[in-house]
Amino acid sequence: MAEVASSGLADTQVVELPAEALPGSLTITDHALERIAGQVARGVPGVAPSSPKVEWHRLGRRARVSLEITLVWPSSAASVAREVQTAVGRELVRQAAQDLDAVTVTVRDVARPPREAVAPRVR
Repeated sequence: MAEVASSGLADTQVVELPAEALPGSLTITDHALERIAGQVARGVPGVAPSSPKVEWHRLGRRARVSLEITLVWPSSAASVAREVQTAVGRELVRQAAQDLDAVTVTVRDVARPPREAVAPRVR
């Protein structure tokens, strides 16, 4: 039986159906999974916005993802890589229900932090 919840907005209802009541299937492309992994990695402090490069390898429901990131100086390579690995793995399971064999992170380069705009001097 469907469960209806009010969202507090006029004329808006959220209907939650049990999974077995939904016909069809859901397919998430490799490109979409690469985009999710890239966005998650860019959100980790210490990862340069220009990176990462993501490679995805899938065999059935199992997958391996490899990321190459650029580290922002003076971040710890080990800490940032571990956080990227954890965050990407967690989000691919949460957002796409993807079974992962491995999430490999390689620090390919180190970049200087972006310069902040210097305020003009007042004379």
